[in-house]
Amino acid sequence: MRIALATEGSRGDVHPMLALGSRLRAAGHEVRLCAPPDFAAEARARGLAFCAVGGAVRDYLVAHAGALTRGLRSQVAAAGRYLSESCDAQFASLPEATAGCERIVAASLSFAAASCAELHGAHYRFVAYCPVLIRSAEHPSFLVPVQSLPRWMNRVSWSLTERPLGAFLRRLINRGRRRLGLDPIEDAWRHVSGAPAILAADRALAPAPADAPQPVRQIPCLHDMRPAPLPAKLEDFLAAGPAPIYFGFGSMPDPDPVATTRIVLDAASQVGARALISAGWAGLGEGPLPEGVAVVGTTSHAALFPRVAAVVHHGGAGTTTTAARAGAPQLVVPHLADQFYWGRRVEILGLGPPPIRRTALTAERLAEALDAVVGNETLAERAADFGSRSRAVADEIDPVVAVISD
Repeated sequence: MRIALATEGSRGDVHPMLALGSRLRAAGHEVRLCAPPDFAAEARARGLAFCAVGGAVRDYLVAHAGALTRGLRSQVAAAGRYLSESCDAQFASLPEATAGCERIVAASLSFAAASCAELHGAHYRFVAYCPVLIRSAEHPSFLVPVQSLPRWMNRVSWSLTERPLGAFLRRLINRGRRRLGLDPIEDAWRHVSGAPAILAADRALAPAPADAPQPVRQIPCLHDMRPAPLPAKLEDFLAAGPAPIYFGFGSMPDPDPVATTRIVLDAASQVGARALISAGWAGLGEGPLPEGVAVVGTTSHAALFPRVAAVVHHGGAGTTTTAARAGAPQLVVPHLADQFYWGRRVEILGLGPPPIRRTALTAERLAEALDAVVGNETLAERAADFGSRSRAVADEIDPVVAVISD
């Protein structure tokens, strides 16, 4: 079967599709990944055909890094500009990129894929990585940073955000559909999500809401959790002392990486812990570092996280799930969108302390939170037990069957 995987966004948006593409290819299907040009080399390394859609996401995020630390209003404005440009780019290139495919599987911010499936007469599926994208009284809208609201306020949050956001997306999608000669749509979310939507999230960590307004089929997280060898230099650092605290914010950029690195170093010093800093897209960890601190680039989280004292991260779906399966205590520093949901889930499940918003991050707050993690045997045992149970059921559903079944 010829299958197109269409996604838009950063590593957390594309890496699950890379992993899914590898599984589909191993099952004998012809796979084409349609994604930002940042990921061409990774796709081809996995033997997947690649079609670039839109511009380089990393460049865009770095250019707008300040929005992540200025609060919700700034983030919404930057996101609106990004979505408008991205949607136009998708409708310009995705119809040709998906031509000849019998099935189109979309994820994340891929808003043109459903229209392309309609244009080509292809079967369509949408994959969500987080339950917060599904309207429910169990959680607020993904635009709301506060995740501890009562059910009635969660409903209100959806009512207040769904209408303007839906209207905005409907205009963007219908603008592209006119160029393809397709009729306009009325409900942007139902159009994009399809029926049933697929929720790729470990059930114990992030269950599908019981009151979802449309059918949802849940499968485990799609990120590749197979451990890979760690660099020799990193192995030497891990062996040289007590387990370090891992600090990494993934694809989240930073307007002042030097200041953020100082926050991390000061907090680690206050709690007397070694630190392993992931450079990420922010470029953290540059400059002279004290003893007991190392910087790492892209590496296997599945191999690394079982060997650290705690994982401090931005709250991406893949990082949260990898840390949970590894049995590592976590502290989430959410920057935007679904990351606030993951921070709340870590807190509810007792896998770590309450999250610290990126806009409120200081060395003092970070050190105080880490004090509740480092040396906390009860937390460590709870995280280890959760990880053991999560790994036991991680492969109970074949995602290949889920995305190609009607």
